[in-house]
Amino acid sequence: MAFSVVGLSRHREPEAEVRQIGEYQTLDEAITAGKRTIDFFLLREFKAGMLSEALFSRYQERGEHPSIFRDDDKTLDVQRFNHLDYARRRCSEICGGKQRV
Repeated sequence: MAFSVVGLSRHREPEAEVRQIGEYQTLDEAITAGKRTIDFFLLREFKAGMLSEALFSRYQERGEHPSIFRDDDKTLDVQRFNHLDYARRRCSEICGGKQRV
């Protein structure tokens, strides 16, 4: 079974842009590709002193949201990889846990 990672950019509405990120032989490789896509965006957008909420909001508005599909066109259970959960956690790590008080 192969796994396809597709990125959706919603900030280009009214027409969202879909990009094929890659094809992978294992689910772990596909998840790594999805995480790498998110990390690239977050690290590029991060500014010193930024709050994690601000970085996460930026990701929601402008980031590429990866989804993983099996080669039989079924979307994987989001329990295994949820781009929003991963991005929220990474924002906190990147911003050093800085949040609004």
